[in-house]
Amino acid sequence: MVALRVAAAAAGPLIDDEAYYWLWARQLAWGYLDHPPMVAWLIALTTMIGDSAFAIRLGPLMLGLLTSYTLFLLGREMSGPRAGLVAAALFQIVPVLAGAGLLATPDAPLLLCWAATLRFAWQALHGRSRRWLAAGGCIGLGLLSKLTMVWLPAGLFLYVAFRAPRVLRSWPPYGGAVLAAALSAPVVFWNAHHAWAGADYLLTRRLTGASPGVAGIVKLLEEQIPFTLALCPAFIWVLLVPLRRRGEVPVFLVVTALPALIFPFLPAYAGAWPHGNWLAPVYLHLTLVLAAVWTRAAALPAALNAVAIAYVLAAASFSTLPLPPGAEEVYGWAQAASRAAEEIGSLGPGAVVVADRYQIAAQLGYHLRGTPVALLPCPHPGSIWPRPETVAGRNAVTVLDARWAPTVDWARAASRVEEAQAVVITARGRPVRTFRLYRLYNLRPPACP
Repeated sequence: MVALRVAAAAAGPLIDDEAYYWLWARQLAWGYLDHPPMVAWLIALTTMIGDSAFAIRLGPLMLGLLTSYTLFLLGREMSGPRAGLVAAALFQIVPVLAGAGLLATPDAPLLLCWAATLRFAWQALHGRSRRWLAAGGCIGLGLLSKLTMVWLPAGLFLYVAFRAPRVLRSWPPYGGAVLAAALSAPVVFWNAHHAWAGADYLLTRRLTGASPGVAGIVKLLEEQIPFTLALCPAFIWVLLVPLRRRGEVPVFLVVTALPALIFPFLPAYAGAWPHGNWLAPVYLHLTLVLAAVWTRAAALPAALNAVAIAYVLAAASFSTLPLPPGAEEVYGWAQAASRAAEEIGSLGPGAVVVADRYQIAAQLGYHLRGTPVALLPCPHPGSIWPRPETVAGRNAVTVLDARWAPTVDWARAASRVEEAQAVVITARGRPVRTFRLYRLYNLRPPACP
């Protein structure tokens, strides 16, 4: 499985968000609009040797192995050697976790910090109180990875308050809290110097895009099926284990997971577009519970998951295999960028690329290294994208996936618009998507606040 993972990391095209984070790594900062800076720092480190897909994914590959090993150690300490091996194996075959050990996203460092925090907190609760300092350090690094890390200390406090209040009478937990705050200070520093852009983005942009109410919750639950595959019923079952077996291990794991389990449903209900990976950290807890109560009944769905993951990795690595459903979404950007480069060359000096979606802008920015890319109509002021007025008066090329309705009226955004020849993308012998290209003369971007 490790060999397939390495091969897939080298051969598989970048997903949209990986290209986006690569752009972050070219503009290193203490924070970014969407997430804290850890993923950008990791990519900047590994791409010092080159900016291939494998170099971009090298950090997550290594962190994924460390996360799997951490789960092995924690499972062994909690429930014995077999539980440790099962927990480590499950990390490799549950899609939402396996993806974090391959793709260059904030989930890769987040899950390692999450698993390490769980382990150090467990040790601190069992006679090694100074491990709260190590737990606090991991929480701080986790907050530099993704802000959802905040739900683990909330869960730990919940468990300690009700099950081990004596812990609050000693200094190590408070020392760990101070260390966590110190390490995560760059995120606060960046937001304070950018008019709290991150908070503004979360409240004004993230809480839109989907149907509010029960429909949002249903959508979030639906996304758990492809993220867990055949093991979905097993994970639902282990959530109820503490009600039947009141042992310390399942109670600790489920109680500490509760804030992270409950929170994603709130923005989904409020109308934010639900992302299945919001619940990724919860599956770390559930894999450990499942490993602790492992039965033969769980072996078959686990084997089915392993086969599915192996096939996806093999299909990404070897062009002779058919693409799994949905994989075509990552193909074609290199060809589209090549055509865009030809069009840019025909438009004369100073021509730029503009896009109406960050996914398009990110992919073209990666494949057209050095060519200016702008996002229209008005990107958030705290984002990495240049202000639209910097490209006013220039000629430009824009690329659209033919399946997507444009969000910009290009006829108003330029003095003249010409459609260029479309690019039809084929993968594994069949057409998978079409890109439409437009030449834009004398850009007239809107005035942005």
